Amino acid sequence: MQASLASGATEDSGFAPKSGKSQVKEKSNSRSTKNSRKKKQTSGMSSEQSIDRHKYTDFIVSLSVKLYVICGSSLRMTVKILRLLKECKILLMEDIPSPNSIANWVQKSGSFVYESTNGDNFAGSYAVIVDESMMVGSEKLLVTLGVEAEKLDSNSLTEGDVRVLDMSVKSAWNSAGIGEVFETVSVKMASPPLYAVSDNASTISKAVRDQGYVHVRDVGHTFGLFVQQTYEKEDDFQTFIKEVNGVKFREIMRSSAYLLPPKQRTIARFMNISGTVDWAYSMLKAYDQLNAEQQEIFSFIPQYRMLINELNDVFRVVNPVLQQLKNEGLSKESLQWSLSKTSLLRLSSWKRAMSVGNLIECYIKEEYGKLSEQNKKWHVSSDIIESLFGIYKERKSPNSMNGVTKQIFFLPLLTEMKRKIPPDTTCFKHYLEDVFLKDLDLWKTNHLSENRVVKRNKLLCA
Repeated sequence: MQASLASGATEDSGFAPKSGKSQVKEKSNSRSTKNSRKKKQTSGMSSEQSIDRHKYTDFIVSLSVKLYVICGSSLRMTVKILRLLKECKILLMEDIPSPNSIANWVQKSGSFVYESTNGDNFAGSYAVIVDESMMVGSEKLLVTLGVEAEKLDSNSLTEGDVRVLDMSVKSAWNSAGIGEVFETVSVKMASPPLYAVSDNASTISKAVRDQGYVHVRDVGHTFGLFVQQTYEKEDDFQTFIKEVNGVKFREIMRSSAYLLPPKQRTIARFMNISGTVDWAYSMLKAYDQLNAEQQEIFSFIPQYRMLINELNDVFRVVNPVLQQLKNEGLSKESLQWSLSKTSLLRLSSWKRAMSVGNLIECYIKEEYGKLSEQNKKWHVSSDIIESLFGIYKERKSPNSMNGVTKQIFFLPLLTEMKRKIPPDTTCFKHYLEDVFLKDLDLWKTNHLSENRVVKRNKLLCA
């Protein structure tokens, strides 16, 4: 079966027709030119190669997988898009692949990329970024990413900058289990990482120490921890947060709901508390412009004027330093800039702000001292792995009892397809021909727990 893009209609030239042989010759030349141009336009769009053991060509496989992985459409939405392209005669094909077929293509392609990733994929030394997800049903997913150890640009990491080195699932992770994953990765990569970036979780930190790796603490989690240590148990801060949470609950369905503070993370709330501080500072400045009813609702805002101003001063320093280190990495230049900026806190009239400034200064100096060479630039943020977890949670089954499934293979495929030089369509021919469904089932047996939906159905439907 063949599938291709349909050619569009040509526009009329607008000139009066000529007579005789010249007209016939001109039409013939015009038709030849158009055919030649059409071939040039369609060449490279699709190799239209058949794939062993598969019904569809590599172009259809490539298009379907990219709609799912890159565009973020669901499996069923991908089928709808393909059907629409067929009905509009943009895509010429006999029938449309099923959602199950597309899921198999994604899993096979992701499995090929995942299993073939090794040390050759990195130009120099590599580093790992590791974290475990929130509870997925009764499972925890531990993901280890690989990245070039030397940070070469001034941008935050994107999906195309990293590779998925390991995906492991357990009901709970301890330092010994994480250490085993590190050893597996080192064997796969034929060498240990130059350093490991992670949050301050005790299990990961101990595993990194036990392996003898250099541990670079994620800047976002660490700064959040410093603010938490300084303010969490302070009476004025506790009562202020209680008032903020109370007004969210009371006014959510009322006319003043548009003025409510932003949502915070359920866990690691201090990671994004600056949003609440920004809101409170803006409300403080605009308080006199509120009507009488709104002023009564938010009457607690002026009462905490000093605390709000103090926290605003803290985050006016913390956020730029945070962004600088995420973008520029850990280097001599970023160290000097960050210390200069942090001095505003260390010289602050607010005692607690001074404490935050001192903690940040110590952190920057400690992390900088871990660099193998003083002229190097290292990654210091694990935001990319948080981003991938977020993408995974959006795409996984809404039924939490399914846990982690084979569809997790779309993560390594996503990082591969988001690279600055993405693979061409012919890659999918190799992906699908080299990976069998039995290979996916074997990986599932060895690495995933039994699906609890299946267990439930076996028991209740027997």
